[in-house]
Amino acid sequence: MSNGTYSGRNIDVAVQNAAKALSVDASDIQYDVLAGQGGGFALIKVKSGGPAGPVLGEESLSGTGPSPDDGQDAAPERGHSDDRGPRRDDRGGRRDDRGGRRDEGGPRRDDRGGRRGAWPDVPSDGPTEINIQVAEGASLTETGQAALEILVDLLTEMEYGIEGTVSESDERVSFELTSEAYGEVFVAREMGLLRSLEYLVEKIVSDGDRRVKVSMDINGARAQADEDLGQSARDLAQRAIEEERVYKMGPLDPRGRRLVHIALRELKGVTTESEGEGVFRRICIIPD
Repeated sequence: MSNGTYSGRNIDVAVQNAAKALSVDASDIQYDVLAGQGGGFALIKVKSGGPAGPVLGEESLSGTGPSPDDGQDAAPERGHSDDRGPRRDDRGGRRDDRGGRRDEGGPRRDDRGGRRGAWPDVPSDGPTEINIQVAEGASLTETGQAALEILVDLLTEMEYGIEGTVSESDERVSFELTSEAYGEVFVAREMGLLRSLEYLVEKIVSDGDRRVKVSMDINGARAQADEDLGQSARDLAQRAIEEERVYKMGPLDPRGRRLVHIALRELKGVTTESEGEGVFRRICIIPD
């Protein structure tokens, strides 16, 4: 079992780098995607597949992954045929734009190392009772109460029994959910279901120009992913200091970029800047 993090120009390359470092077959590796679903840069955390390997950035220096350098992007240029659009692998299959392998006529591999043909199995006899309470010492405004009711309605229609707490502060409604039965379904495909519910509740409760922020976590999975991303950023920043090189993470979504900025804000010896536009926006880690 390993909790090492590995990077590459896309998810497939990151998995190959992990496999090489751990001396195992890539198909045996189970992992979570921390960043880079859209290509250009990917960061994965290995869940199993071999002994602990090198931390983020080490494979980049071995020549098997991107090679960051002063003022140079760690990823190939936009439009590079290796990283954008479908391509064929050495078995005649096609690779999609997310780095997964899709054999002709068959399902493709997802971002967690499984098959994209279906979500994780949903228990047919799973709980249906929903019990989300206001967190101890917290209180909800009318908006927070509305967010709670909307989430309960959605989960009721889904027949997903979930427990948890809700709190509210600074126009942010936060849900800490728990579920032994449905946890894997919520976090599959880069927490797709969790993010979708978060988006729906946020859109419904926001009114006109007033945006109410909604955040959700289940079984602490998002908090752990945030910690992993922050630690990986600190590891890479240490390399930037030691090697006097500019490293570039990303593309990352706004939330991921904010987490990296915060993680490195008080670290002496480096500064962080964002560059790029839209989905290609990334963070530069610059040694002082």
